[in-house]
Amino acid sequence: MKTIKVIVSVLVIFVSTSIGQTDKNQMSDLLASASLISVTIGGNFPITGSYSASATERVDQFVTRIYDKAFSLALGNSPSQEQINEVKNQFQVYSLRNVILKRKNGEELKLDLLKFRKTGNFEFNPYLRNDDMLIFPVTDLERNFFSILGAVNTEGKFHFFDGDKLSDAIFMGDGINKAYENVSKAEITRLSYDGEKVENIIVDLNTDIQLKRGDRIRILANETQRKDFRVLIFGEVNMPGYIPIKKENTTVSEVISKAGGFTNKADLNRSQVLRGVNVFKSVAFSEEIEKLLMLRMSTLISEDSLHFLIDEKLRFLRGNAKVDFNTFENVADTQFVLKDGDLIYVPPKIDLVYIYGQVNEPAYVKYEEDKDYSHYLAKVGGMGETASDDIYLIKGKNRSWISADELTEKNIKIEPGDYIWVSKKPIRTFWDHVDRASRVASVIGGIATVILLFIQANK
Repeated sequence: MKTIKVIVSVLVIFVSTSIGQTDKNQMSDLLASASLISVTIGGNFPITGSYSASATERVDQFVTRIYDKAFSLALGNSPSQEQINEVKNQFQVYSLRNVILKRKNGEELKLDLLKFRKTGNFEFNPYLRNDDMLIFPVTDLERNFFSILGAVNTEGKFHFFDGDKLSDAIFMGDGINKAYENVSKAEITRLSYDGEKVENIIVDLNTDIQLKRGDRIRILANETQRKDFRVLIFGEVNMPGYIPIKKENTTVSEVISKAGGFTNKADLNRSQVLRGVNVFKSVAFSEEIEKLLMLRMSTLISEDSLHFLIDEKLRFLRGNAKVDFNTFENVADTQFVLKDGDLIYVPPKIDLVYIYGQVNEPAYVKYEEDKDYSHYLAKVGGMGETASDDIYLIKGKNRSWISADELTEKNIKIEPGDYIWVSKKPIRTFWDHVDRASRVASVIGGIATVILLFIQANK
């Protein structure tokens, strides 16, 4: 009997708790429903209509939420990058400035949500009320704008807000860039209504002049040259890495000195100064433009043009400066001037020569002074059955090619880091010979026909 009472008590407690929990959930739902309000979006916004909002929601939070929801719906499932870019372009044509908030009681507020995002000042981002209406202005950045550039942190073009002053423009440009010194003046370029006349107004920054639509503002300052000019030196130096340099007049010897000089493993014969694509930063200087300019008045035939384009590509990727690092005994002076983005590479000494191509065992072979190419070929088991008579020495530093015949004629020596390459003999099938014979026969037949016609014409 006692057990039955305990079970009944437990059931009563469980039922009471369940009912209490249900009532609590229902109460939460009722409170949430009661806190919901209706807000309407109109004007030039990616999506318009009336939407539910919370009574504790501010304008920018609501606008962002509705925008994100509409953006996700427009993208759909598994969008391509092209679709994403297209939707972004469509959805970005609205202004966060000059937004009108109409209250149910007839009150109207002009909001600058862009200022709120830049300052965090909630004065520009009030709470919403039931039956509020947000009206976004028509977007016309071609006519209804001002622009600002020069010594500001962010150059740009902005929607004009009625009552904008010079200080507002500077604010939209994220303030004066502290990297510039003695910034005190601004130039306002103002066109006449017909666009035929221009007025250039120079004003003091403290003079908070009223702006007009279409004003183009330039905050005046001499360009600072206090920039991160540097070169990278790596390889066999004591302190490799980036070395700060002056804009002009920093020599190779200065950088070598700052890098602590060479190690005892440095190969000065193969050390290089490289000037590559990082140096070509001007919008007027690009690989494509250079190629067109170089070829515009050239007289190269097609085969030569291909070789020229290879050389041009290498010039862009890594142009080499003519510097003899062997003169750097005790970091001796050299006058070659470095530029921002240059690289200095000091490779380690290598007492090897690489032999490859049509040889039996392509491999690195230990360098031996005054030995000719035949010595190295013997070290790798000699040439293979498919090897031709064309053997080349490729210099390790500049990759220039020298035929085996020239080595003796010009007394050119093999050096550490060089390459020896053996070309392949062309393999021809029976049908290759038939094809060549038919071509020769065709040419001979053509010549014979011309001769016969000439003889007959002279009879």
